Amino acid sequence: MASKTSEPSSSAQASSDALYVKWGLVSFNNLIQDYDIRAKWNPVLPSKTDTTFPLKKGKITLFSYFFKFCNFRLPITKFCKMVLDHYPIYISQLHPLGLVKLRQFEFACIALGHIPELTARCRCVLLERYSYQFRDKDWKKKFFFIDASVIPGEMQWREMGPKDKVSDDGPPKDAYVENDLFKRLCERPSECSVIPEGALVMAGISLLWRDIRLYPSFRWDDEGVWGKWSLFDFVDPPRNAALRAVDRVTNE
Repeated sequence: MASKTSEPSSSAQASSDALYVKWGLVSFNNLIQDYDIRAKWNPVLPSKTDTTFPLKKGKITLFSYFFKFCNFRLPITKFCKMVLDHYPIYISQLHPLGLVKLRQFEFACIALGHIPELTARCRCVLLERYSYQFRDKDWKKKFFFIDASVIPGEMQWREMGPKDKVSDDGPPKDAYVENDLFKRLCERPSECSVIPEGALVMAGISLLWRDIRLYPSFRWDDEGVWGKWSLFDFVDPPRNAALRAVDRVTNE
């Protein structure tokens, strides 16, 4: 397996060489603070002459869009690492459209009481279920460098051209269409969205909760009456719009 710090070949670099950084120190520092990107990981704002690739020795490239719109957090989860190892692909090669699908799938599985796995049926859900409206055309230019050790183990750089796609030959649909988890995930289709931090914390996807005296909690208000809700409501836009944060004191 290739080292995390190995450089992509010239063919893989071709579409990235012109991607110079396009954001400033204030925005970078705000990202570091807002998402608790720790100093021990040595995050670095690129200079004006730096590009996303080739990779710097001992560093990996991450994008601000990952954190702001894809529900990506550090440290990464076991499921996220499992995906990187399975295909195999480098974290820097993930497109936000793929990453946000991965994160919402993981959250939905946890919300339904299942451990996220890369079984054949789960891969089919990832490929079929979610849609997303992409907004920021400059996302590739809002990047930074961070120690490669922030991702455990090693990653393998996938040699791909601009139009190449990762293929995943799954089983025929009738082999998984009756699976209970698959049916539950597909019965309420939804667009991917930014999930509230408290919900990510409750799902174990994020550690970003600054006040240890409070436990993230929500209530669902249906026509003025406080009612029952579930973690899965956060991937159902009509219902999650009515959820209100009401953090509890931890000793309650």
